[in-house]
Amino acid sequence: MSHTTTSKLRSQPTPNWIETIRTTYPVEKTLDDVLTQKLVNRTKSGAHKTDFGELETRLVDYVKSVSGQSDALIENLKRLTGGASKEQFTFDLTWNRSAGENPTGEQETRKLILRMDPAESVVETHRLREAQVLRAMWGEIPVPEIFWVDHTAESLGHPFLIAGFLEGTVQPDDGGRVTGLGMYFEPGLREALKDQFVQHLATIHTVDWRSKDLSTFDKPEPGTIQANEWSLGLWERIWQEDTLEAHPVMEQAAIWLKENMPVVENPVIIHGDYRSGNFMYDDDQNINAILDWELCHIGDFHEDLAYNRCKMLGTPDGEGSVRCSGLMYFEEFVEKYEALTGYTVIPELLTWYDLFTHYKVASISCTALRVAHEQKTHLDAMMNIIGGLGFVGTSELQRLLDKL
Repeated sequence: MSHTTTSKLRSQPTPNWIETIRTTYPVEKTLDDVLTQKLVNRTKSGAHKTDFGELETRLVDYVKSVSGQSDALIENLKRLTGGASKEQFTFDLTWNRSAGENPTGEQETRKLILRMDPAESVVETHRLREAQVLRAMWGEIPVPEIFWVDHTAESLGHPFLIAGFLEGTVQPDDGGRVTGLGMYFEPGLREALKDQFVQHLATIHTVDWRSKDLSTFDKPEPGTIQANEWSLGLWERIWQEDTLEAHPVMEQAAIWLKENMPVVENPVIIHGDYRSGNFMYDDDQNINAILDWELCHIGDFHEDLAYNRCKMLGTPDGEGSVRCSGLMYFEEFVEKYEALTGYTVIPELLTWYDLFTHYKVASISCTALRVAHEQKTHLDAMMNIIGGLGFVGTSELQRLLDKL
């Protein structure tokens, strides 16, 4: 198939091409659902637009319906800045939360956040998966409380979830960095946060996920390559669906990753995007929320560790080294992590996940360029900036491949 033909099929996918993609790159069932729907929608939808008035009307109707309270009141609906993949809004909800359990309960007002998919996202993910893992982590680590979720487009026009809004700081220097990359924490704040940062990751990786309701997650068998087959299949499929042009380094990397795919002995919950910009802390310098769980899946703990030592996601110290998420050097990160979990970090496995991380970053970047080019998101400018990270990702991929 010629490059021109393939490029046209990516923009106007046919049912046959979609089915070929699905069978060539097997992924988890719910992720197959959202990726397939993305391709189907690509032939139908124009530029992404949000009618604010219509959204508010539909949101009011939805909340009244799911709460069973016709007098529920929504006020102060506002769009949030920040965030690279979802449209986010806050609003105040006044209602009797305990109605049905305690009919005499009083009205209360709570600030909530609405996370809603655009027409196409820089990462296509499943809102019910995100809600389920947040509920699984509730009480284990600090996360937003989930109120409602609808992974269909029926209620608001796009899939969404509604959660409690938490006050706190994400970017300490208010530098407006893209998706929180390269943030600088002054030494005192760095010392206060770094142990908490590792502790929460250790907790995520040691939670008994089999006892949680994670019905939208496929469960990989321990001692097999199943988890990594699904993960690599996901990002290879995304690259093949979304890239604007072929890239030989991506082809070479995919071949090496498949030929050297490691077994996952102890599957754990993987956050998938654990870094600065995706946690928040309060005035007492306590981390009060771990955010952005949409890339969560079940896999090898080395994946989150390798992601954290990715240089483009860290902060240079001015002396030639990089601190993971601006907090600590990787050696200290591993030492603390091993002490907390009892797991042994294997350097040879980190090598595979290093390449996987940069393949993933490059795939995300190619999607960013496509959704900006086709005006399928509310953040065209940011998507073009994220697209530029793809050049960094493929350059690092080439460097890592050359070292093998």
